[in-house]
Amino acid sequence: MTNDSILELMSRVLSGEAAPEEHAALEKALGEDSNLLERYKLMQQFWNEHETVSPAAIEEGLNKVLDQLQLVPATPVATLSKKDPIWKRGIAAAVIIMVLGSIAYWYVSRQNAHNAAVALLEKHNARGTKSTIVLPDGSKIWLNADSKIKYPPAFAGRLREVYLSGEAFFDVAKDATKPFIIHLSKGTVKVVGTSFNIRAYENEKLIETSVSTGRVAFIPARTKAVQQPDTIFITPNNKVRYSLNDDQVKVEPTAAAEDKAWTEGKLIFKALTLEEIAIELERNFGKKVVFVDEEPKQYRLTGTFENNSLEDILFYLSKTKNFNYTITNSELLIATNRTKLPQ
Repeated sequence: MTNDSILELMSRVLSGEAAPEEHAALEKALGEDSNLLERYKLMQQFWNEHETVSPAAIEEGLNKVLDQLQLVPATPVATLSKKDPIWKRGIAAAVIIMVLGSIAYWYVSRQNAHNAAVALLEKHNARGTKSTIVLPDGSKIWLNADSKIKYPPAFAGRLREVYLSGEAFFDVAKDATKPFIIHLSKGTVKVVGTSFNIRAYENEKLIETSVSTGRVAFIPARTKAVQQPDTIFITPNNKVRYSLNDDQVKVEPTAAAEDKAWTEGKLIFKALTLEEIAIELERNFGKKVVFVDEEPKQYRLTGTFENNSLEDILFYLSKTKNFNYTITNSELLIATNRTKLPQ
């Protein structure tokens, strides 16, 4: 597909005049090209925020971006209105996409080059290990087990950027002039000064962000063109859940204190399957969980534990739903109460 045809296709989809097969073609193209997806997001946001876009409005918006990037002023383009013919909107849309897309590509490239030039520090917690990190700006991070974070030795420029894989609780120092950005493998979180929890393990198909104080912006790295906002804002005691399986985002109420309870040595299980609990036990205690029988995986259990040993947790869980278990030097074996395990 040529550059001109993809630009025309974008404009038809945004204007609501595209046929189903055109929607499918665009979705396929966006899924195969991450740079094209970023350009489409910029155009989608621009289109949704402006019912009628005049040359002055376009010029003003572009000049703001260009001024921030210290580039030359933009040149006005033709009037763009949703009431205009598709060909006219297509031409104007193409101009905006190419300009904004080129700016975005240049800016991201410049940021990547800058980050590559700065040697990032890395903290990697193995299973069974947690840690606390104080960043150069005074922000504090509680890093959970089986998690990794990268950050610069000092925050230069206009952004404070870190890279997270796993789970962490952030208490970000307030600085309105320098936003704090957490890069995930499938999304981004942006704040100025607030506290919140992020769970984004590489081997899980769900990303969660819950807010304790302040306001957080979550930006999913979508792989499809879906009818949902590109940026989701979250307030205290609310949680965003981004499903990677279907590219859907949900915001729901939560108890933020419970979401960050792990920072205080607590494990809270609410109607979780034993298989889900086993994942948490592996991360927190560093022992591989082996289900000798399949049946116990589906047992649903509830419990709250604070600084308990693995032996204590298994003892109480097994009294709630009867099952056998054995803890060795490296493994936790779980079976039904009908199966005998080595002691």
